[in-house]
Amino acid sequence: MSYLCEHEIITSQGVLRLGKVGGFNLDGLEAFFRSSDHRPPHFHIKKAGEWEIRVYIVTTTKSNLDYSFKFPKNNSKSINSKEQKKIINFVINNRGSLLLDWETQVCVKEKMNNEF
Repeated sequence: MSYLCEHEIITSQGVLRLGKVGGFNLDGLEAFFRSSDHRPPHFHIKKAGEWEIRVYIVTTTKSNLDYSFKFPKNNSKSINSKEQKKIINFVINNRGSLLLDWETQVCVKEKMNNEF
């Protein structure tokens, strides 16, 4: 399987993938895209030392934050309602820009039809 995206550099040791792109701060929460990621379109939000979630851009609505935990895996932490509302409002007010950033900054990893 081989990929090469704008955020990947070929070196003598192999392909070097850059980590985070398009980072921004959301009132104390670190939000960012990963340079190499999977569908559906999403970005990550991290609360230092607490949790990291994937926020799904298209399916988040005014009444529902669509997300999944990246850390901790067992969902032992929670996102309080104030944080959820802040994230929802950000997604609703910036959905177009977030989708554009996803398309231009993220190298989407998908299997090709001829790969097994």
